Amino acid sequence: MGKLKEKFESFKNNPDVALKEQVGYVSGVFGNCMGQDCVGTYTDQFMYDYMGLKSSQIVAMKSATTGVNILIAPIVGALLDGNRSGKGNARTFMRASAIPFTLSSILLFVVPSSSVTFNFIWSFILFLAFNIADTFFDVALSTLSVRMTANAKSRKNFYTVAQVASTLGSMLPGGLVPIIIDMMDGDYNSEKWAFFSVAALFGILGLFTMLVPCMTLKERNLVLPPRNDKKVKIDYKLILLNRPLLLLCLSQCIDSIRQVCYNSLPFFYKQTLGNYGMKTYVEIGSSALSYGGLFSVPFIGKKLSSRDIVVLGYLHTAICYILLLFFGYKNLWIVGILIALGGLPNAGMSAARRILLADSTDYMEWKSYKKYGFAQRNEGMVFAFNTMVSRISALWKELLVNGGLALIGYQSAQKVGDQLVEAVQTPETLHGIFLLVAIPGIIGNLVPAIVMMFDNFTGKRKEKIMAELEVIRAESKARLEEVETV
Repeated sequence: MGKLKEKFESFKNNPDVALKEQVGYVSGVFGNCMGQDCVGTYTDQFMYDYMGLKSSQIVAMKSATTGVNILIAPIVGALLDGNRSGKGNARTFMRASAIPFTLSSILLFVVPSSSVTFNFIWSFILFLAFNIADTFFDVALSTLSVRMTANAKSRKNFYTVAQVASTLGSMLPGGLVPIIIDMMDGDYNSEKWAFFSVAALFGILGLFTMLVPCMTLKERNLVLPPRNDKKVKIDYKLILLNRPLLLLCLSQCIDSIRQVCYNSLPFFYKQTLGNYGMKTYVEIGSSALSYGGLFSVPFIGKKLSSRDIVVLGYLHTAICYILLLFFGYKNLWIVGILIALGGLPNAGMSAARRILLADSTDYMEWKSYKKYGFAQRNEGMVFAFNTMVSRISALWKELLVNGGLALIGYQSAQKVGDQLVEAVQTPETLHGIFLLVAIPGIIGNLVPAIVMMFDNFTGKRKEKIMAELEVIRAESKARLEEVETV
């Protein structure tokens, strides 16, 4: 308890970031993750089982929206980096995107008609709006977060606390849906409206929490241009010099295979195991373990680097899914325990990845000085690039999920008369769902672990670079002050 109290006091009295800013950032992450979890976890299942969409329609829809978001992300990043006046535009982006983000995340769980074509158009428009709004909010909030934590040593506590909110925001909708669905006792129409009710509940709550950082966060810039020049050059080539960022993004792309496992779990619980409520109980156990791993990050971070936490987390989860493939799914206790244990490092890994992403902006600043003779960091473009990669990864995941479901013969809801009714899956399909959980769970953890081992911005080398960067910043500040006094 003494250690936890000490960490809380450190968080509360952080000299680098005001308490209201810390709370504001945590609130924004919490609300954003609730909407992302509702849409990311349940839209595939909802579109198949209740809207009657086919895999080809879902893939086409998500491919098109991903293409739009890939174009939008760098524009948002450039706009954020180009405005360093002190007033900035990040909070404006967040305010403007919060409402469309919320409305689209709720309306995606409405079945507007029995026409599959109309349902496809409805879903396409809303999914596009959701992803555009999410890109604006996420890139703006993430950019502000790294500008708030100029001191790299304070990031472990800052992002660890933020990850608590992120994990909780992701857990609440995902845990409530299966419980409510099981209460419907197989009433197909009531199940359909249960999804909408949960999305509305957490969407409205999320809207209020997403607006909090717009009122509490302030623009803070590490790169200070001369007073008569509020523009900062944006050099896209610097992204290619940012080795930690590139490796992190490559691992994220491969991590999409791992996400196939998680996206298949709702199908696995509901169809293969016939026990949808089990999803909630397993996730409660997994979240409890995950929080334990998360709270240990500031402590084990003294012994292990953020990179090591990510690598070891991947390897741990891979072992759990290897055992799951070996034991099968006849024993529900074994299934539940292995999946729960597999989630133990997830929150800690997410916090470590946030830290690595923020640290990569420091590496960019140092590398640009070594390469070109001037120190430059474009935080907005770093997070925009990461967002672009995450969208590509999400599309790759969707192709794998829907391709996998098509391969095992998964049937969408069938139209009987004027009504859509749930399809019955074959035994071969039910076993195929299990393979969609286990195999991606193994591959999607082993390969990213190997990739992250090549990140050398860690340990003594990182300490040396950061010491050099402090000198570079001091020299740049002195030159700037000299120019402005002339």
